[in-house]
Amino acid sequence: MFFRGFEEAAELSIHGLIAVVIFFIVYLLIIIEKHHRTVIAMLGAAALLLSGVFENQIEAIVKYVDFNAIFLLMGMMILVSVIKRSGFFQFLGLYMLRITKGNIVFLFLSLGALVALTSAFLDNVTTVLVILPITLAICDSLELNPVPFVLNEIFSSNIGGTATVIGDPPNIMIASAARLSFMDFIKNVAPAVLLVFVVVEGVLLIIYRKEIFKKRPSVDYQRFDPRKAIEDRRLFNFSIFLLITVIILFSFQHILRIESSVIALLIGFVALSYLGKDEVEEVLKEVEWGTLLFFLGLFIIVGGLEETGILKKLAEHLVVISMGSFKLAEILILNVSGIASAFVDNIPYTATMIPIIKKLPDVHPSLFSNLHPLWWALSLGACLGGNGTPIGASANVVALAFLKRFTKREISFIEFMKVGIVVLIVSFTISSVYMVLRY
Repeated sequence: MFFRGFEEAAELSIHGLIAVVIFFIVYLLIIIEKHHRTVIAMLGAAALLLSGVFENQIEAIVKYVDFNAIFLLMGMMILVSVIKRSGFFQFLGLYMLRITKGNIVFLFLSLGALVALTSAFLDNVTTVLVILPITLAICDSLELNPVPFVLNEIFSSNIGGTATVIGDPPNIMIASAARLSFMDFIKNVAPAVLLVFVVVEGVLLIIYRKEIFKKRPSVDYQRFDPRKAIEDRRLFNFSIFLLITVIILFSFQHILRIESSVIALLIGFVALSYLGKDEVEEVLKEVEWGTLLFFLGLFIIVGGLEETGILKKLAEHLVVISMGSFKLAEILILNVSGIASAFVDNIPYTATMIPIIKKLPDVHPSLFSNLHPLWWALSLGACLGGNGTPIGASANVVALAFLKRFTKREISFIEFMKVGIVVLIVSFTISSVYMVLRY
């Protein structure tokens, strides 16, 4: 009996070492970006499944892969791709230009608000890709420096995406793991996001005051006709109906007892049913299958850490560092998540933190009887942290590449960080105060 117990402990230690080594190799390769992150994650997951860490490979996949999050992402990707074909997003941008009537301050704030609001309900990268070309066209027409506007939209997309469960992948993962609803995020995270957005916009106006408050000659804004952006009037009207429907269903999903993934898949494929056979094929090709497989691989890799007890040990360390203070644990999770997400992709980081937070009640049941505030802290930190550096979020990388491609303007890592760190400090300060006062 004694020797059997010793052998089991040794086996657990070896498996734990294997899980940790594979985890760090995968993370390192993702950061270096020498190879595609999806290939890295899937090879890491396959190596882990073959290593013997899991007793049953199929059971491990079923247990640790969050299919609710994957199907939710898939459904929303399909919906966004269909809506984009109607010209709906271009219509919003041109309409925004018309109503500002040459007031550059109003235009700056309006575009930021449009991106933030859109990112709260749609993918950040899609939002940036759709609205950024309009912004660059506006800046070119009005002879404006596009850099302040592009950075404003990058920051706004990451801030706005934090507000809802479907706004940013980390929130989708958190909501699925903790069984949180659309309205849970609206009630608990959105108020902090609104405060952060308002203050950050004010800070950006101060930073770029010379560009934004400069007097410029008048322009005929009537030539920017939003209606010309509509490519398919029927699909445009149908898109508005679908967006309203999906928001209503997400808002009442707990009452209706429908999973968020089911709602997303339902609306996504209803949208797809409107298109012809060839168009359906094109939309399905536009779905980011690489991202979905990346998620799948990460879930398995993090599952290896949970299976071997590594995550429980990390949770024990978090309890020790927080010194028995729940509020200190909140602030630690928020700020450490933010700093980490500024340099590391927030998707794998969130995938790592979720099971750690889940283990906290096992370590200290009385202190961590209610985990909800910790989920809000993780959401705010992981999503807002993307504003710190050019590589902090996918939207950052896409927007800066787009700027360089079409305007030949390049924002260096240091130039971005000079503004990004200020935005980060403001965001974390407001979020930390909000968390302490409310929870």
